[in-house]
Amino acid sequence: MPSNNRSLKYIILFLSVLLVASSVYLYGQTRLQDETISTLSAISDSQEQTIALLEQNISRLEQNLSLTEKSLKNETQTKLSLEKEIINLTMVAKSDYAVMAVDESDKGHLIPLEIIIKSGKGNLFLNVANVIVDETLQSSAQTAIFVAREVSRKSLSDKDVLINIEAPVQEQKVSISGGSAGAAMTLAAMAAMQGKTIRNDVFITGTIREDHTIGRIGAPRAKALAAKESGAVMFLVPAGQKSEVGDTGIEVREVATIEEAASYAFA
Repeated sequence: MPSNNRSLKYIILFLSVLLVASSVYLYGQTRLQDETISTLSAISDSQEQTIALLEQNISRLEQNLSLTEKSLKNETQTKLSLEKEIINLTMVAKSDYAVMAVDESDKGHLIPLEIIIKSGKGNLFLNVANVIVDETLQSSAQTAIFVAREVSRKSLSDKDVLINIEAPVQEQKVSISGGSAGAAMTLAAMAAMQGKTIRNDVFITGTIREDHTIGRIGAPRAKALAAKESGAVMFLVPAGQKSEVGDTGIEVREVATIEEAASYAFA
């Protein structure tokens, strides 16, 4: 019996020591966790402050960017205004007309066309805005000026020619393809070189060739309807394409050469 009591005491003593050791260990772990949480909280607070500073910096950068963009826009507008003033000072002749275009829904549109001839060195400048064009437009413009010079018998060795084709912003998905603006550019250039006026109720579509002939184009009916909506009474199309236009409520005439087109288009 005394032996059993001793064993029991040892067990109780062992369990007591184990309990104390466990308590000390748990206390230590708890303190370590508290310290870790405190450290993480401090890091989190520091990160929040850093984020707040970054957000302030971003806000300042955005404000600076906005001011820079406004300044750049104003500078660009000033530059364009000065360029226009320079062009006006050196301008020799000018004519206004329109070229035909179609949108993604195959609806026709009239796009303002401006030809300016000014003092220069025989250069050709083509400016296109808010219009989708293909690689043929540049060569078409060059051919148009070449033909206009031949027909008008004018030398432009000391002149520059500016061709501006600019659609309203809301029509920026319209496209000019296949050189179909060639005939219109030629007529406008001829009018500027000859000091003539193009009728604002006669429009044309067609390519231009170096032999002065007018080539076929696409979507003639859509373009004729657009011409009618813009107040046209006559629409000129390449030879052989009148039948593709059909009845649009305005007169449609086929023209084989630019000289023939000019007989209808010039006032």
